Amino acid sequence: MTLDRSDTPATANDGTVFVVFELSKSKWLLGVVLPGSNKPGRYTVAGGETSAVKERLDAARRQAAALGHGPVRVVSAYEAGYDGFWLHRWLEAEGVESHVLDPSSVSVDRRARRAKTDRLDMELPMRVLLAHCRGEPRACRMVRPPSIAEEDARGSNRERTRLVR
Repeated sequence: MTLDRSDTPATANDGTVFVVFELSKSKWLLGVVLPGSNKPGRYTVAGGETSAVKERLDAARRQAAALGHGPVRVVSAYEAGYDGFWLHRWLEAEGVESHVLDPSSVSVDRRARRAKTDRLDMELPMRVLLAHCRGEPRACRMVRPPSIAEEDARGSNRERTRLVR
């Protein structure tokens, strides 16, 4: 299901900062594309360290404002997975337009082995986010984040499965 957050598509030239997260338990990789740039900056923060993420987002906003862009819009994305949806809710509270990617909807070449590097881990989700924001319908699917109550309701079943295992 695709979520439309605004009537106008975001582009890399309109004062929009794009941020992509690659999440793991120990560290998070952030890819940041500033307005007018095509090359993402890569940053590493400790896993779950929201204060470091907030500092990085604030720095990106300041850099975009210094480039002469008026109101700076921040659009972020990460793949749905282990961390759940608390990050989405936190980003939205920080004024970031957050998207959660369905990992199975991102098209990759199935014939060839894929290299696994930090740079490539940033490029594919960033390319998908930019395509989605341009309005390309087949770029990917976004996940509808559940409410806190819906997420808590799933927790007991997952806990039971974990205990039975």
